[in-house]
Amino acid sequence: MTASEILRIVGTVAVTQAVCEVLAKRLVFSGEPYQRAVSAFERSRNKRDKIVAATKSSDDTKQPKKGVSTSQEKNAKKILRAEDDCAEAAAELARRHTQPTFFTSLIFIILYRILSAEYSGKVVAVLPFQPWGLVRRLSMRGIIVETALLDLPSLPADVEQKVVHHTQACAFLFIYILSTLSVKFIVNKVLGTHPPQGADGGVGTILDAPRSQRMLKSLGVDTDELKEARKASAW
Repeated sequence: MTASEILRIVGTVAVTQAVCEVLAKRLVFSGEPYQRAVSAFERSRNKRDKIVAATKSSDDTKQPKKGVSTSQEKNAKKILRAEDDCAEAAAELARRHTQPTFFTSLIFIILYRILSAEYSGKVVAVLPFQPWGLVRRLSMRGIIVETALLDLPSLPADVEQKVVHHTQACAFLFIYILSTLSVKFIVNKVLGTHPPQGADGGVGTILDAPRSQRMLKSLGVDTDELKEARKASAW
């Protein structure tokens, strides 16, 4: 145990995530194609905002008379085209973030396989409590129950007195999951390159693009139901 093993796992996760972020920034996000995609999105968003503001002020200044409905229809079409262009630009920007994310996930799968083989069957930590069922399935994953207490590493006397049950033994997987949920997230926030607001919805941004909507409809997918399902899952 335990502190050294925990720090080693946490440090490995942090360093791996940091290396992935640095490589992604140098190979993808600093490249000209990505910068062009960002510029295209910013232009389309500004254009959409200007059209919306202009058409709104135009509608507010006009008096109710014949021909106003036709003008409003034209303004609505302009706004729709601008929103479609903005959505396509946002989807293109989001797609450029999916490739680094995919390779980072692949690297962490490989890292998990390596570390799990190294720590297979080993007790790497001792929990200060007896976890309940669902947590226990993760905390004791890969540990032989009958020998869990025998496999516990040497502990300080005050800690050893608190070990009253074999379920307090903690395997590698539990520490690894906690590390990916905390340390990996923090490193990504600090070193990662994130898309501008409006293009930061990930796969959702790609699915909301008009081209993707048309493709989904051609495949027989009800896009309205899909949007509702996504909203429900977000809650």
